Amino acid sequence: MSSTICETKHPAFFALIDGNNFFVSCERVFNPSLNNKPVVVLSHNDGCAIARSNEAKQLGIPMGAPLHTFSHLIKPHCIAILSSNFELYTDLSRRMMCILKTCAPDIEIYSIDEAFLTLSYLSATEHNVFATRIYDTILKHIGIPTTIGIAPTKTLAKIANRQAKHLSKIHLILNTENLINQTLRTTNVGDVWGVGKALTHTLRCLGVYTSYDLAQKKPMWARQHLSIMGERLVRELQSIPCIPRHINKQQKSIQITRSLRRNVTTFNELSQLLSAHATRLGEKLRQAKLTTSEITIFCQTNRFSKTPHYKGEGSFTFTEPTNDTQTLIKGTMHALIHAFLDGHSYHSTGIHALNLTDEGMLKQKALFPSQLSQNQTARKKCIPHINSAIDTLNKRLGKNTIFWASSGIQNDTHKPAHSRSPRYTTNWHELAIVR
Repeated sequence: MSSTICETKHPAFFALIDGNNFFVSCERVFNPSLNNKPVVVLSHNDGCAIARSNEAKQLGIPMGAPLHTFSHLIKPHCIAILSSNFELYTDLSRRMMCILKTCAPDIEIYSIDEAFLTLSYLSATEHNVFATRIYDTILKHIGIPTTIGIAPTKTLAKIANRQAKHLSKIHLILNTENLINQTLRTTNVGDVWGVGKALTHTLRCLGVYTSYDLAQKKPMWARQHLSIMGERLVRELQSIPCIPRHINKQQKSIQITRSLRRNVTTFNELSQLLSAHATRLGEKLRQAKLTTSEITIFCQTNRFSKTPHYKGEGSFTFTEPTNDTQTLIKGTMHALIHAFLDGHSYHSTGIHALNLTDEGMLKQKALFPSQLSQNQTARKKCIPHINSAIDTLNKRLGKNTIFWASSGIQNDTHKPAHSRSPRYTTNWHELAIVR
């Protein structure tokens, strides 16, 4: 068997631990009054649903639904609408992953609420006790309910996890061939990890409707009709682990976009908004210890309005990769000159950093540097200290305690997060008060 298809010849059991309705569960940890009630967590600027409790799902609210499409359900069903609180979610996720690291020697964090554990050090008879212990430990120390799927491969563990949720079980262990086949027969092929809408359509045209149908195919058939990724998927369903360990690769880009509370029409207003975007972009780049050599910006009108839609775009290339806020703002202003068109009412803006590289990595400079890069060189020695001081003060005293004047003194164009819960675990001023 080719090593490019399978990493191991001997199947090992994997456990997938998934936080149930994670963002909603994080909110319920500090607000028990939300228990057993429909809860919806909204995206940035309170735009659309990014998390729903089981009670909200039963009301038919789909993932990603804009708020206005289900606003008529809020009062009749007493739905709790919350603004996203990613600082809280990230911290509770970190705590959950720390607990998992104490439970197993090999952990692979897959997302903010999911992680795979390799259970090669456990016998099959210990899986049930292990899963129960993980569930109880996370619930006791953090308050997050989880679902656990255990199977010979990661794909089967995903299916086990999904089936356990469907059956309202804490965990499901697929440790026999009969149990695996029974679960595969009740799982649509479109519900398999890695199978999207396009592949689902292709498989159905080939007569494959369930996961069991796909598992019965030969690997070479899958390679012929579905490429090498399809072959890996078939082998995974046949209890042969073939998915390599997930490696956190360096980000290729960072994007910041915002819808506006009110439309803007002037260049000055847009420049203030995009200056604030560039400031936030600089903070993110420095946090990740990255630099960018190119940015693109956009400003567009509301595509759902009756007026003609317009989207202006502009870009700027730096002669030297940077994460300096002032340099990013200057580049943003140059790009905005090409994007702005007078006579339009703009509804959303954004900035996109491309060609990211590690901070401190040496790159060849341009032969003929621009005036912008020459100005940057003159203040290069003090740039890191200035940015570090600003970041430290804003983190300690609150967001935008210190800001660049180009971002405007009073900027009320962004939609506020009206219903964000306190950052109970990361902000001294928002700690829970026990009476």
